[in-house]
Formats: sequence, structure tokens, C-alpha cells
Amino acid sequence: MTIFPMYLSSYPNMDTTFPFHLSINEIESTFPSHRHDYLEFSLVIGGNGFEIINGRKHKMEPGTFTFILPYQIHEIVAEKETPLLLVNCIFDLGLIHDLGLHSLLTDSGELELKPYLKLNEEHFFKMKQHLYEMLDEYRSNKSYKEVVLKAKMAEVLVLFERNRQVNHSSAFIKKRATKKGIIWDIIQYIHLHYDENITLSNIAKQFHVSIPYLSELFKEHVGLNFVHFIHEVRIRHACSLLTSTTIPVTEIALEVGYRSFQTFSRVFREQKKLTPTAYRKIHNRQEIKLDL
Repeated sequence: MTIFPMYLSSYPNMDTTFPFHLSINEIESTFPSHRHDYLEFSLVIGGNGFEIINGRKHKMEPGTFTFILPYQIHEIVAEKETPLLLVNCIFDLGLIHDLGLHSLLTDSGELELKPYLKLNEEHFFKMKQHLYEMLDEYRSNKSYKEVVLKAKMAEVLVLFERNRQVNHSSAFIKKRATKKGIIWDIIQYIHLHYDENITLSNIAKQFHVSIPYLSELFKEHVGLNFVHFIHEVRIRHACSLLTSTTIPVTEIALEVGYRSFQTFSRVFREQKKLTPTAYRKIHNRQEIKLDL
């Protein structure tokens, strides 16, 4: 029986129209093995240690940039007496598509890019500058803040990807001769089409794999069965609509892909331990307190 590490399912600003969070964090010893359904990138600005991503270990030192895809299992360990200092950014999968950078989520061809690289001195300085500017903007209340943050995030990710491609001789590894790489294409597809009538059988047909094989891929790489995964994606979007709009709950159910309000309500209660209406009221009270 496969045992999966802890699953992180929330972060600041997750249930807003701009699901994005940026912070500086210190790791004194270890951040245990975990996974999540959002995207994450980090830049080491101090200290030394290592990270393990899906069983592969790499060194972490000033200038190391890492880009974590959804559901990748990763762990960070700092060396004794040299705590790791990281700039971390976590954000929703949809922001990648808003930026037109969805190709970062998929692998193509017979080679697979590593999820990390060591920036040279010039690009390390430039990356730090971009991220510090993002932090200043993120902490501000300036108009068009989201627009500026998206533009700066695009600069950060493009700088990473250009460096990763230039360093392809050391950054590429051979893919296994299997269809396992398609799981990320399927996850991406579901995040884009969660509001449609998605079933295991029509996904299997579209991606030219068998239903049992697709079911096994989800259990192996995501740690959830297919139906549970669909529900998680839909409920995540429902929470965002509940807390950032005044759309009636019945319409939100339809908006996120549920043709039956009873099913939506049941699944929402199972996942959030609250009704959709109660979830909205609690969040609205929290917003009022923050405004005060």
C-alpha cells in the first residue's frame, strides 16, 4: 500500500480572485515531505541544504531556483548551523494560463527538464531584484497591484525557463519509455475544463489510454482517485467564487460543473465541514474584521 506524505490544501489569499502569496521563509532544520495542488517556486537567498523532489535529490544554495508542479512530492533539509533562507511564491494553476506560460506545466519529447537550476551571479542578482520588487508590490495597496504582480511573475518564470533551456546539457534527464508523462497534461486539462462534464471514460478516450491505466496513474501520482480529484478542483473554485462574489450558491454549483445542487452541497460539506452558505458568511465576517 502506497503511503502519501502530508497534503497542504490552503495558503493565504487562496480563496480570492487573485490566488497568490509571496513570502520570505527560513528553514532551520527540515520542511517535511509534502505535496499540494497549487504551483510553487522558490529562490534560495541564504544558507545551504538539499531538496528531494519525487525521489530525486539536489543541492540548495544561494542562487538555486526551484519550480514545483502540482502533486510533486518534495522535502527540504537545511544543513546544520546554516539555515536556508528562501523567497517562496505559491499560486493557483490558472495564473500560469493567464500569463500564457502553460507550456511550463507539460513535458514534451523524449527529454524532461529538471525542476531546478543554479543561476549564475548575474541572473541570481536579477532574479532577486525581480522578487524583491514583487514583495514590495505585494505588500502595498497600490492600484493595479495584480496587473503589476502578474507582469513581474512572468519575468521571473521566463528568466528561469530561459536559463533552464540554455543549460539543457546538464538540466535534461531521460524520460521513462512510458505514457506516465501524460498525467500532467491530464491534470492541466482538468483544471481548465473542470466546469464541463468530465468523466474517467471520456478523459481516457481523449488521451488514448485505458480506463484502468488512467485510474492507476491518478492513484500513483496524485494520491487520489479520479472522482475525488475532480471534486477537489471544483470545490476549490467554488470557494473562490463564494468569497469573492455575490453569485447565488445555486449558480455557483452550475458554474463549477455540478448539474445537481444536492451533489454540490453534499461534496462541499464533506470537504469543508460547512455548507456553502455558512462558508460564505464566515469569510465575510472575517473580511469585515480585517477592514475594521
